[in-house]
Amino acid sequence: MIGKARKYCAPRSVAYPLQLLDVVVDGYARGSYSRRDFGSPNLDTPLILVMTSGHLGDALIVSYIFPLIRQRYPNAQIDVLAGSWCDPIWKGNPYIRRVIHLNHPNTNRRPLSTWGKWQEFYQTAKSATATLHDTVYDFSIDVRFSDSPMHFVLPYLKVKRKIGYGTRGFGGLLDDEFFMPDEEVHNFDLILKLLKPMGIEADLRTVKPYFVHPAESPDQLWSKLDRSVPTQKPILIFPESGDEVRMLPLEYWSELAVRLLQESTSPIVFGGQKAFTTNLYEQVRAAEPAFADRLVSAVGKLTLQDMASLSEQAKAAFTLDSLPMHLCCLGCPTLSFQKRGMGIQFFPISSQPTLVIHNHEPSRYLTLDRPGFSSEYVTTFDAGVIDRAVEWFRGIIG
Repeated sequence: MIGKARKYCAPRSVAYPLQLLDVVVDGYARGSYSRRDFGSPNLDTPLILVMTSGHLGDALIVSYIFPLIRQRYPNAQIDVLAGSWCDPIWKGNPYIRRVIHLNHPNTNRRPLSTWGKWQEFYQTAKSATATLHDTVYDFSIDVRFSDSPMHFVLPYLKVKRKIGYGTRGFGGLLDDEFFMPDEEVHNFDLILKLLKPMGIEADLRTVKPYFVHPAESPDQLWSKLDRSVPTQKPILIFPESGDEVRMLPLEYWSELAVRLLQESTSPIVFGGQKAFTTNLYEQVRAAEPAFADRLVSAVGKLTLQDMASLSEQAKAAFTLDSLPMHLCCLGCPTLSFQKRGMGIQFFPISSQPTLVIHNHEPSRYLTLDRPGFSSEYVTTFDAGVIDRAVEWFRGIIG
């Protein structure tokens, strides 16, 4: 794409500097970089590097392409270059040969100073390029399109065919450079585009989501919650998001929890890592002391693997646009509230009945063509939306 017009996925304040950066990168790509030749890709036993600087939910969605790669190339070996925070997603995945860490400062949510994040970035980038330097990859795929791709490491690696999005700069380093379509589209469809130069054709309608985790019995799970196994399947509530602007008020969740307690005899498990969930648990206990024995706090007690197992044993889950949404919809019916989200771009790829209630105007009339999935547009998250959530729950429990 060197010399052709690029469509940057960024505001003008960022797009203009990216244009200037790409003038330099394109010049380098035409020079010594273009003379690097590692031969043609080996299509019998290809070695593939998948790159992502995203978070846990992004990593889970990316993992759905691994079986697709193996279907096309049964002898392929897959390495992953990603932030160390994604390790819980990759753990035990049989498709991955090895994981190499590169912690991008722009997507690092750890409680570090800006300087600390840049130090960690430098250390992990140096270690990653040293680790990968002697490996010759047949393909590299960087799935990021909106923020912080890792194309900048390509000059330090040996890759025969480099694939990715040029929407955030460094596109001149790619052999196959892609850009965002004008219409709203799902994130996974954007990833599937990157597989086409490898001869892999797939469809969001039929892809099979999964999460690798050990099987856990109800006794094992509930012992971690310091409870005996309940007689009724639990209802799960995960009221947190990595982005504060996407959170719903404590009172909203409290009203929903009380309504769910009145609709069934199931216990409610409150999951999360923040004080917000603990406050919600305490508020519901105080509001409805008669139901106190049916309220369970799982704050800080469950791993992602535990969460996945618990969802498989649950009656239903209520979440925000966050990792629990993507995990729970694989195990039980799930309702996700998406306030100020990205709309269809991050609707969950579910294998259980799933409803998304969102206020993303561009996705107002859009949905996913998958069995059991539906989405509804609202302008505000008010009492009417709680009524709709309870109505959906009634339909689930029959």
